[in-house]
Amino acid sequence: MLGGAGAMAQVTIRDLLENKTVERVGVADLHLERAEAASRSLRDERTVALAADARDTAQLAKIMREWDVVINSTWYELNLHVMQAAISAGIHYLDLGGLYHMTKRQLELDGAAKDSDVTCVLGMGSTPGTMNVMGAYVAGKMDSIDTLKLRSGSRVVKGGGGFQVPYAIRTLLDEFTVPPIIFRDGKIQEIPALSDKESFVLPEPIGIVEGYYTIHSELATMPFTLGKGIENMDFIVAYPPEFTKSIALLAQLGLTNKKPVKVKGQDIIPYDVLTSVVDSVPKPSNVELDVDCQRVEAFGKRDGKPFTICVDAVSVPNERWNIGGGTVGTGTPPSIIAQWLASGRITKTGTLPPELCVEPSGFLKELTSGNRGITVTERSEEIPYIS
Repeated sequence: MLGGAGAMAQVTIRDLLENKTVERVGVADLHLERAEAASRSLRDERTVALAADARDTAQLAKIMREWDVVINSTWYELNLHVMQAAISAGIHYLDLGGLYHMTKRQLELDGAAKDSDVTCVLGMGSTPGTMNVMGAYVAGKMDSIDTLKLRSGSRVVKGGGGFQVPYAIRTLLDEFTVPPIIFRDGKIQEIPALSDKESFVLPEPIGIVEGYYTIHSELATMPFTLGKGIENMDFIVAYPPEFTKSIALLAQLGLTNKKPVKVKGQDIIPYDVLTSVVDSVPKPSNVELDVDCQRVEAFGKRDGKPFTICVDAVSVPNERWNIGGGTVGTGTPPSIIAQWLASGRITKTGTLPPELCVEPSGFLKELTSGNRGITVTERSEEIPYIS
């Protein structure tokens, strides 16, 4: 588990340890002391603390050869380094997504992965991840799809206060500032960041939310892999309004700029300063516990009639772990798919998005099993789609 000291990784590792057939889980971090602290907190002798530099491909491959699967929970910009190490080591790989452009680059290593007889699952958190699998699920129930809407939103139900970042600040800033990709009239298009917004209603207690089009990995593959004649697809994420305003203000002030500026004669990159400062802020004791929802809504035809199907995956907080639903929803899928890879349940090799290698019904059944705190609901109607 690379990035093993992070919040998402803690859910993934805990879920892995729930399975008694899992023999070892490596908790890997750039800094050994962080890995050791994370490992101790889990109180399970099957965890092994490791120091690993995701940028050192050769050393990483050497470490990986002692394991069956690597789960990459580091910053998405490191995906290629880690995946190349996994292919070199001959072990299976999965990550939490490449924010579209990185995913496109990773797909180019399909031949190398096949030559090494390994499976690399690209984007296997909640979104991308569960979202892709739900897309494959709804596509299997329709004859044709005109429009596929991907939506994500949450609401804090306990705790919180102040400026709290739900996941890696670098990924989050890129989501707000990199021009989003949408699929319109059968073509990929790029639109300005934060240029358009939409209100939609998610299951209670989330309710009405307002979100923006955002750069995301689903659009790198799903318009082309699901078939069904899809003409339109987009991804919108809704954060709390106050948080969105804060990030938008930082962007307007130029603090998300990746180009150097002069400060007292020194070249300083505002983006690096901002992300380093946010990372250095002590984690609040009053952790935000949220309820999170991923939605796939398809509009098309079945049996020659207009047909609409909507699937929601809702994740609630795990109060025993003091972890919010968004983290639960993102951290659980990597555990399931890592176990599937290790056990040989996934047989396809190469670099693959989830919708091409994860069996939808089996995955959704396992995702909602036990006490994971995730439910999946489905509704459908024979009604036309009116844009």
